[in-house]
Amino acid sequence: MVAMTTKLKFAPGKGNSEPPHVGCYESLLMSANPPSPATQATLLLCSPLRAGRNKDVQPLSIGEFNELEKQLQRVGARLEQLLEADAAALLKKISSAVDAAKIETLLGRGFMLSMAMETWQSAGVWVTSRNETDYPERLHRLKQNAPPLLYGCGEKKLLSRGGLAIVGSRDVDAAGEEFTKRAAASAAHEEIQVVSGGARGVDQLAMLAALEAGGTVVGVLADSLLRSATSGQARESIQDGRLTLVSPFDPEAGFNVGNAMQRNKQIYALGDFGLVVSSSFNEGGTWSGAIEQLEKLHLVPLFVRDGENVPKGNRELLRRGVAAFPTGPLPGKLRDTLEASSKELPPVMETADLFAVSALHESPPEHRSSRRKDAVVKNRK
Repeated sequence: MVAMTTKLKFAPGKGNSEPPHVGCYESLLMSANPPSPATQATLLLCSPLRAGRNKDVQPLSIGEFNELEKQLQRVGARLEQLLEADAAALLKKISSAVDAAKIETLLGRGFMLSMAMETWQSAGVWVTSRNETDYPERLHRLKQNAPPLLYGCGEKKLLSRGGLAIVGSRDVDAAGEEFTKRAAASAAHEEIQVVSGGARGVDQLAMLAALEAGGTVVGVLADSLLRSATSGQARESIQDGRLTLVSPFDPEAGFNVGNAMQRNKQIYALGDFGLVVSSSFNEGGTWSGAIEQLEKLHLVPLFVRDGENVPKGNRELLRRGVAAFPTGPLPGKLRDTLEASSKELPPVMETADLFAVSALHESPPEHRSSRRKDAVVKNRK
């Protein structure tokens, strides 16, 4: 490990015209796993950096960040250029469309970023941004709804495996619990990965059952990634390479209802199939996520638990055309049964960003990885 020996420069002093974030960037390069310039810029702009506990400035929303990328593309600039000495001149070119003063303030949080990175790395938490080649390709299906940042702990390769996305209520009845365990274990036995949200109830039951059956699991958390990744139960599975925990939110963020609902789309995006075990009707994150998937995103074939005494939300999803998840002895493999039962999906639609504050642009930034460009071209053929 290379020691962080460069003297940190967090504010321009007398006779120092260097922007406050440049010195911190130099120090980050001395760390063991430094973020790329693009990811560092994204962190400064979009992460609350809770390690610093500074509530005076709010990070960019996904809509504001999308608009910034659009404006930088318009003037032929790249995100990482905001870390350079002439960043003020660059911001002046696009100041009519973005809040340049806010961006400058956010970019000046270098000390907070240094502290946060040290905390995350000591716990084995990594971070990537959507301009990087290791950003999950499946999340790019969300287009401009793809989270600018993704934090995680565990093997990144699990994020490309797809699997069965299992979601459901926190308060689930005994029949729902048993169904969840059977479905997750069946998937694991056939080497179908389980993707879920890590919340109490259906999510945790599915993840634990899949791990106990020898399968692999991806958990998309809405909060407390740092705490979850360092818990004894999770750590063993992470070290074995069978569990990866990720979150689009700050690793130290607490629970927030909006975050919990927003991350539902990412759970579906990382899967091949979706399964709703238990849902209320017309309320709650499970319902809103299923309806968003069914009516707008169309990312995966959606299934729902059927049977006696299932919740009203389940019955309503069935009425709207969601297929019942197969139960009992199957004629073949689970994956084959799911594929055969799936209705033909409509093309993935350009969806409005439910959480953005400004209009979204249509094309990804030109400086996105060549791997991403190739994938986009391939999908259009």
